[in-house]
Amino acid sequence: MQADRSDLILKEKNLYKSFIILALPVFGVNMLMSMNDLIDTYFIGQMPNSVAAQAGMSISWPLINILMAFNIGLAVAGVAIISQLLGAGNKKAAQKYSGMLIVFSTILGVFINLILFLITPTVIGWMGATGEVYSSSVIYVQTRSFELVFTFIFASFQSIRQARGDTITPVALSALGILVNVILNGVFIQGLGMGVFGAALATVISQVIKVPFCIYFLFVQKTEYRVRRTDLKIDLPCIYKLTKVALPSAGSQAFSSFGFLFLQVFILSYGQRVSAAFSLGNKVSNLLLMPVMALGSVLATFVGQNIGNGNRKRAIESYKVCRNLGLIISIIGSILLVPMRGGALRLLTNDPQTLYIAMEYMICVLALQPLMAMFQSYISLFNGAGKTGYSFIMSTVRLWGLRLPLIVIFQRFTQLGRLGIWWAMIFSNFVIVLMGIWFYRKLDFKASIANDEISKIEAVEIGEEL
Repeated sequence: MQADRSDLILKEKNLYKSFIILALPVFGVNMLMSMNDLIDTYFIGQMPNSVAAQAGMSISWPLINILMAFNIGLAVAGVAIISQLLGAGNKKAAQKYSGMLIVFSTILGVFINLILFLITPTVIGWMGATGEVYSSSVIYVQTRSFELVFTFIFASFQSIRQARGDTITPVALSALGILVNVILNGVFIQGLGMGVFGAALATVISQVIKVPFCIYFLFVQKTEYRVRRTDLKIDLPCIYKLTKVALPSAGSQAFSSFGFLFLQVFILSYGQRVSAAFSLGNKVSNLLLMPVMALGSVLATFVGQNIGNGNRKRAIESYKVCRNLGLIISIIGSILLVPMRGGALRLLTNDPQTLYIAMEYMICVLALQPLMAMFQSYISLFNGAGKTGYSFIMSTVRLWGLRLPLIVIFQRFTQLGRLGIWWAMIFSNFVIVLMGIWFYRKLDFKASIANDEISKIEAVEIGEEL
């Protein structure tokens, strides 16, 4: 099975076939996650205070994502380093980095869990939330903070398996968690009337349930990639390398999430209905973004392993295939979803004004989908090549350099109202794709993270074990 995946990544002549085979499982679980999110929103949308509850959940996600950025950064670093080491044939070094990724992720998960729980009331209050919006948001975030250590562990597991080309096992576990979440949402929200606390608790339990399986596949299952106890010993050179590669990606995610936190402040200033509509529009449009992100996750593995294997041409071709597939999906999907958006949004809210604003916003989001497909392809390409600094610059400029300043300008000096937010999003995405083209032309596909420095570190480690 592992040999088949390696052949798809390193040898299969039809790259479109390879991408589709490896991306389909990821796409499946991404779609399940989107549907699960929509089911959460559906149950919340039937509550008497649905607008306040949805607005509270909407403003909370940037805060969660700021601290989750470290998780995402480590996962990106894991895929980049481990995939390139495997492509170079250095399996023992890949095992060592797998062990350090798990240890580091677990420690960070516990630490960030505590931070998020403590700062939530202050940050949500600073964002301008009051009344039911404030209470809903605080309850939701503080409850979900307890999932972080389990989320970090699963992300490290997913990163390790993805670096090997295994997109099926993480998908199966994700599907299990989603199924549990859907069932518990119905029980907690609809059956027991637990509101946003029930939605958050269901999410926490769905994350916890996956971890025992991760431990089994990592440490117990007898494969040549099984993580050994010796791989869990703190190794500063390994942690340094993981951190060095992870920091730009983590910084990018954190800066982006912090920017989206500010964005939510501006959105909330137009009223809780605009905030709720923003959340609803994103959740429906994410149905299109999920297959694009699935392709991107596979692209990072393709680029990493082929660079490690010294196959520059195949790494470039992998990017082009991913970009083409993403554009096809986003263009056709947007055209199909425009007339269907009303029916989908009506299931998620019982408030007519929120529905109107969400339908207006979705026109903007769907128009942006092709640009988002190109943006995601560039980010995945740079991450797989280990050039996470490029990803950091693109994500930071898109939000902090363009979108937020434009929103402020439109708010203070024009009469556009909430339309200023939509126009700022369109312009920032267009400009950042041009930046991606520029970085792509500068990219050296011959550079590899599996370089002499790592080889020296691993030679010492392997010598000590022998």
